[in-house]
Amino acid sequence: MSTLSTHILDVASGKPAQGVVVRLIREGDLVASATTDAQGRIPAAAFGECEGGCYQLVAEIGDWFARHQRDTLYTQAQIDAVLSSKADEHYHLPFLIAPGGWSTYRGS
Repeated sequence: MSTLSTHILDVASGKPAQGVVVRLIREGDLVASATTDAQGRIPAAAFGECEGGCYQLVAEIGDWFARHQRDTLYTQAQIDAVLSSKADEHYHLPFLIAPGGWSTYRGS
């Protein structure tokens, strides 16, 4: 089984995005939901072990920007990924957000 973690950084302010709700979805079914901590992180334990397959990691960034009284173009940022079924594979998929865009990469 694989594991998955994430973190969210607001590149416009240079600070972690605390309090963003992130949902993990596998083939249309909700697997888990968690909220970023003070460092903008969600550890692998929050999502549990993941079987191989197609997943979506959906961050509710529109709500987060609204709570901080900032306008944004995007209501959600979503990463679509295929996780391996290999044992002990870890995926760290962070979000870099800003009011006008967002990006991702595979971290360590």
